[in-house]
Amino acid sequence: MTRIFKALGVLFVLAGVAIFFIDESTGSEIPLLVGLFMIFVSKEKIEDERVKMLKSSSAYTALIVGYGFKLISTNLHEHQAISFQLTDINHFLLLVFALAICIYYLRLYLSWE
Repeated sequence: MTRIFKALGVLFVLAGVAIFFIDESTGSEIPLLVGLFMIFVSKEKIEDERVKMLKSSSAYTALIVGYGFKLISTNLHEHQAISFQLTDINHFLLLVFALAICIYYLRLYLSWE
């Protein structure tokens, strides 16, 4: 069941990326957001304390990095150094979930323990 949930999340992400870049309407990022969320909350084969600790600390780290990026991009936009600003909450959540997934899998598979 966990493989199906994760595979469904990957399908949502792939479809969501295409929809996000093709469709400019409001709410076009929802399939991508749902897919990233499904991948992040899906269970692993072996769900032990280490996996739970890695997921939670990856989420905390992604939230801090994402919010830092939001503050920096807002400041740069106000000083007209960049042309975009991270204002939509769904885009912020996309950034946080994508960072959390990347941080989690990097730490899971590249740890020295």
